[in-house]
Amino acid sequence: MAARPVPYFIRKRRLTGFLFFLPALIFIIIFLLGPIIVAIGISLTKYSILSAPKFVGFKNYIRIFNMPTFWKSLSITGIYIVSRLFFIFLIAFFMATIINKRIPLAGFFQSAYFMPYVFPLAVTAIVWKIFYRPFGFIESLTNLFGIEVIGWLSSERTALIAVTITTVWSAVGYYSVIILAGLQTIPKAALESSAIDGANRFQTFFYIILPLLKPTLFYFIVVGTINSIRGFSPFLVMTQGGPGDATRVIGYMIYEYGFVYLKMGIGSAMSVILLIIILIFTLIQRKFFRYEGG
Repeated sequence: MAARPVPYFIRKRRLTGFLFFLPALIFIIIFLLGPIIVAIGISLTKYSILSAPKFVGFKNYIRIFNMPTFWKSLSITGIYIVSRLFFIFLIAFFMATIINKRIPLAGFFQSAYFMPYVFPLAVTAIVWKIFYRPFGFIESLTNLFGIEVIGWLSSERTALIAVTITTVWSAVGYYSVIILAGLQTIPKAALESSAIDGANRFQTFFYIILPLLKPTLFYFIVVGTINSIRGFSPFLVMTQGGPGDATRVIGYMIYEYGFVYLKMGIGSAMSVILLIIILIFTLIQRKFFRYEGG
């Protein structure tokens, strides 16, 4: 039995929808998929700005996997991401909870919390680098509490902590807005029922609030991880990967090989490996949270 021809008005509607979608599709191909394809191509070459690219296959990847500094950089990046997201969530959740209680001037506080996120991260890093100077504001403040730290950015023990504090301060306002939006989707009936059943605050948090925040947490962890990896400018401005390799995160290492050592092939290979790690991590998170939807 022959298939019925699609009516003209349906074909016209489909064509109209496709034409509206076409600009976004072109944008994705040129500015998202295009750079990825180019990076993969460059990663298979020995390429410097000073010389023509030479195809070397997977030699760059083999060399990277044999680099102790690469694995050390990955571990530093992991420590940075986990600690950053942990403290961002604690502070952002606390701030969002306060605003969600409809306190006076809630709108003002929400805008004030969000303000640090508006500033470019490099500018924020410059300001905090001034704060961390010897005998500067941060050192004087910690000395008041009996914590003697000399050279926050020049010590291997404190340099990563200092940069983490800077990036947490910069981003916490944005994520507080995200978490606030998630809190406002929780039905009040669920919270009231838990209170009637005698649940304390911890039980309400772990058995009511946290499960209902799964979509928000999925977004927070995935986007927060990607932003943590991408945002290497504080490390460039504040520590240049030092002292030693204490703050040499993977994003800064890619920058070094690509634009300092001019080894574009190795830098591109590192970025491709990082992309694969992010994709795998996202898929694991998606399965863990059993998140469905847009």
